Amino acid sequence: MAKKRISYTNILSKECIVSAILQLTKDKPLSSISVSELCNKAGVSRMTFYRNYDSIEDIFVKQLNEIFEEYKSDDIAQNTEGLYSDETHLIHYFNYIYTHKDFLNGLVHCGFDMFFLSMLTQYIIETWSFKSDEYTLISFAGSLYNMFRIWSKNNYSDNTDDMIATITRLYSR
Repeated sequence: MAKKRISYTNILSKECIVSAILQLTKDKPLSSISVSELCNKAGVSRMTFYRNYDSIEDIFVKQLNEIFEEYKSDDIAQNTEGLYSDETHLIHYFNYIYTHKDFLNGLVHCGFDMFFLSMLTQYIIETWSFKSDEYTLISFAGSLYNMFRIWSKNNYSDNTDDMIATITRLYSR
């Protein structure tokens, strides 16, 4: 029982830290935020911070890893066949982006969006290499990433159907 409570507390602490870093980076550059300031804003101890992260930058990397692991699990749970560029997979992708838009916007704002592109590319290659060549998969990942960037820049004003239609036109054969 105690282990479950500690786990829940740790999850809550990490959520507070992520939320605090996103709030702080709206007002100041990441490089000027100290661990003490972050912990104070998050309401956690420095020990809690260092139990979960090696540095402030590590927050973005680990949170993005968690998002991608959850995305992979959801993708597997859907148990869909088809191709990486089909409507089912694109709906899943764009809905996922929208769900995590606040974190992803913070990631871009702090200059860590290349981690997103790298993880997205790795996931697409690992998942779909049996269906297509590496050049096509890398191009597809880049297209998804760049569409996310524009969508984010436009405050997610375009609907997902339009996003899907654009990508589908590019990759349908």
